Amino acid sequence: MSGWSDDVADAWSWNARFWSAMQESRALTMMREYVVHEVNAILWALLIIVTGLLLRRVWRLLRFWVRGSRLPGPPLNALARNKGCDALDQFTAFLGQAHKDYGSVVRVWLGPTQLLVSVKDPELIQHLLVQAKDRLPLTGKAFQLAFGKSSLFVSSFAQVQSRRISLERQLNGKFLERVHSISLKVVDRIKQWADVGPSGLELDCKTASQHMAFSILGATLFGDGFLIWPAAREFEDLLMMIAKECCFWATYNVLPLWNKNFQRYKATCLRLQDLTKHMIQEGKNQHRNVIESYNKIESANIDAGIAAGYGGTSGEFVEDLIAGIISSKDSSGNLNLSEEIRGDIMGMMFHGCLTTTGIISGVLTKLAQHPEVQAKVYQEIVSICGKSATPSFTDVQKMHFLLATIYESARLLPAGPLLQRCSLKHDMKLTKEITVPAGAILAVPIQLVQMDACKWGDDAEIFNPDRFLKQKTVNSDSCKIKGDSHKAVGLTEQGDLVENSDGQSAGSDFKDPDINYSFLPFGSGSRVCVGKRFASVEMTALLASLLQRYEIKLGPDSDMDLKPKIENFTLQLFPSPKLSLVPRGF
Repeated sequence: MSGWSDDVADAWSWNARFWSAMQESRALTMMREYVVHEVNAILWALLIIVTGLLLRRVWRLLRFWVRGSRLPGPPLNALARNKGCDALDQFTAFLGQAHKDYGSVVRVWLGPTQLLVSVKDPELIQHLLVQAKDRLPLTGKAFQLAFGKSSLFVSSFAQVQSRRISLERQLNGKFLERVHSISLKVVDRIKQWADVGPSGLELDCKTASQHMAFSILGATLFGDGFLIWPAAREFEDLLMMIAKECCFWATYNVLPLWNKNFQRYKATCLRLQDLTKHMIQEGKNQHRNVIESYNKIESANIDAGIAAGYGGTSGEFVEDLIAGIISSKDSSGNLNLSEEIRGDIMGMMFHGCLTTTGIISGVLTKLAQHPEVQAKVYQEIVSICGKSATPSFTDVQKMHFLLATIYESARLLPAGPLLQRCSLKHDMKLTKEITVPAGAILAVPIQLVQMDACKWGDDAEIFNPDRFLKQKTVNSDSCKIKGDSHKAVGLTEQGDLVENSDGQSAGSDFKDPDINYSFLPFGSGSRVCVGKRFASVEMTALLASLLQRYEIKLGPDSDMDLKPKIENFTLQLFPSPKLSLVPRGF
């Protein structure tokens, strides 16, 4: 009997275990089916979202193609057929022919999704530069990759507007007289970059211009100690190396961290950032010493004019820069001030050096090629400040023919061949018939505009500084346009030119170049160069002091057939001419 009951108990136990296992299996099956169902639902949702995004992208691309195709211009493969357009200077020639064939507004397909719209008409250019406030995203990416974070050089104008106003106030304020005095000091050091020849100093025009521009801006931002800084030449070389490669590496959507060339480029950027950080600290120390010296001078009741010579060092600039960053509407609570300051200063050195190098090199070459113009500039300098007296800040502002010579050189050889803008979010309506789709690259071919015979006359390709000093009637076979009526002007505190109370300026009449929309060496509109007046004061002071001491001549081995080419984003004459600086009275 007990055996039978044991069997029954085993049967019930087995049956209980069986049903328990069945329930667990059914629960696992249901759980598995639930998971599969949920995963499928999520995958379907993701597929729908991705499909929607792709359709939205395709729709935008189709809309972009349709609107872009409505603009006049060569066919899609026209640029590919022109194998000679690999270089930017050759691309400018391609644009020149396209404007002749299709009019003042031309579209060029750079690729299936890249559209460039070139505008040559001055009135439309002014309208464009006011509306198109954003820079190309590639530019902002290139700067951040090379110099680190900097809100001063982002693509969106809305994010940088208040910072630009603050920086412009700094550059056009106390630093104007400082850059004037630094420019004079740099002329004293020109022998370091030249060889002593039989009749004077011999130097390479491009190299010397680069050294001068770099030294002036560096000493203005970092303090006088920059002129004797042992690492200054290394800093300059690194900056030029980065200028050659920054946009290339910025084209990568995924940075090639495994690439040895990219690793070398990043090491170069980090070294430049370390040097900048070191020099900023040195500038702060110098500023602290200057303040202490100033206080001693003030307590000793020494003449205020002597005390004034101690001001305006890098530390003061950095302090003003910090104030501008903190007060900016765009600054956030997570802002790294030291990184922001370093990025801003490196960006200003990059932009300022490249731009002024090209203009200074062009002016020196034109003066050497046109001794009659150089003689006239020298006469103006001597008539204002004599043969030996150091040109003062006020003296330089009176040298209108010198300023006209700089402008004329910048007209014939602008710092860059193209002025590029874009409207990232909104379509831009240029005329009733022409609407540029959002995302297109808007370009102004500065070379073509500043040498257009319809706006500058039959002598548009001739070096003639007088065109900025007197009214002219423009006669051309292709168009008959009278020059605008310009008033006589003088230099203002805002960096522009205005008429005097009697309608005449000191020395000679001067036409305000800003009212001529065909003159764009510093850009125009919303993104006009904030250092425009700063650069003008720098170059006029430098050239006034240089021409007062030396006569500039072409070296005996200089090639007279000079061609403009692009190097480091700027137009420069090649081969770089060799110059001789002959001391006055030699």
